[in-house]
Amino acid sequence: MTHRPPRSSLLRCALTLALCALASPAARAWGSLLLIDPPPRQASFAAGPSVWILPAYAGSSRSRTWLVPGLDYESPGGFFASTDSGLGWNLSRRADLQAGLRLWPVFGRRASDAPPGIGGVPGRLALEGFVNVQLAPALLLQTGLLAGAGPRRDASRFEIGLTSGLPIGADLLGIGIAASWSNRAGARADFGVTTEQAAASRLAAFDAPAGWQDRSLTLSFEHRLAPHWRLDAQWIGARLIGAATRSPLLQSASQSGATLTLWHEF
Repeated sequence: MTHRPPRSSLLRCALTLALCALASPAARAWGSLLLIDPPPRQASFAAGPSVWILPAYAGSSRSRTWLVPGLDYESPGGFFASTDSGLGWNLSRRADLQAGLRLWPVFGRRASDAPPGIGGVPGRLALEGFVNVQLAPALLLQTGLLAGAGPRRDASRFEIGLTSGLPIGADLLGIGIAASWSNRAGARADFGVTTEQAAASRLAAFDAPAGWQDRSLTLSFEHRLAPHWRLDAQWIGARLIGAATRSPLLQSASQSGATLTLWHEF
């Protein structure tokens, strides 16, 4: 996530490694689009400290902050393992097309963060298919279809977006817009209230339907500090839409998150 611009390190969202993500308490209603470079000629590896500020869960008005290790590995064969992009395979060798599969964490909701009587939602390691097409030298169409999330592993989500990049001297500014659609199982997991939960929490029961769930804006910035050092910053602002805004669980329709990572390239 080599075309220039945009840079993948600039525009990918920071998340945990796929194998570690299920232990994280963070939750996001947005931001599953993937952006990666064509496979490198030689294997590449980078690591460094990363600070994340993310919503406590989808629809929450509270955020949580973590200091975590950032890791990023890409192989010439298309395999990647990264805190930015999960664990997967880019099957394309073209600079203007990325397509493949990856394991991607879908964070749940901790029971302690939810209103009393609502309970938690388990995190899942879901499978996502992605296809990105470069429409112009600085414009990329991104799509992702994710399946296998939710308490019964029947939740799915489709996301589509446009990403562009603007060089500022030796630095890069990335701008992206996106929207996501969730099936009924996914909407119910994030925003639904069953009759049992309603009785325990005194909230109104709510059967969330399938539909468009949010739209988001992403701003990213990459600054080269030295030949093997760079600083990446990202801010994501999302607005919940549709049935999500009618959920009794909703605390805030405005969701935001930010990451700051200092990378050392080996």
